[in-house]
Amino acid sequence: MVVENPVINDVLIKVIKEINSFSFSEISNILELNNIKIFSISIVKIDSNNVVCNINVKSNHLVSSLNLLRAYEYEIISDHKEDDFLDELKNRSRYLDKYLNM
Repeated sequence: MVVENPVINDVLIKVIKEINSFSFSEISNILELNNIKIFSISIVKIDSNNVVCNINVKSNHLVSSLNLLRAYEYEIISDHKEDDFLDELKNRSRYLDKYLNM
């Protein structure tokens, strides 16, 4: 019997977070405790309020990785075709507008 491995993607996730609450160790703990392999974490930009960071991961569950980061208030600023978070928010917003306008 041959067991096929799921497709595992090498992905670059770009996040932004307030400088006072940004933590490399928090990012690694969030992802590694959920069995997501991290290849690198690098700071791209720092300004007076925010840190922009690139996270290179290998995961077959990209959506769960993105949702985990969002749960810890990391804003995802990179686009991923598997990520339907913004589309879902737009659909909910349209539904709410329709409901309120009845």
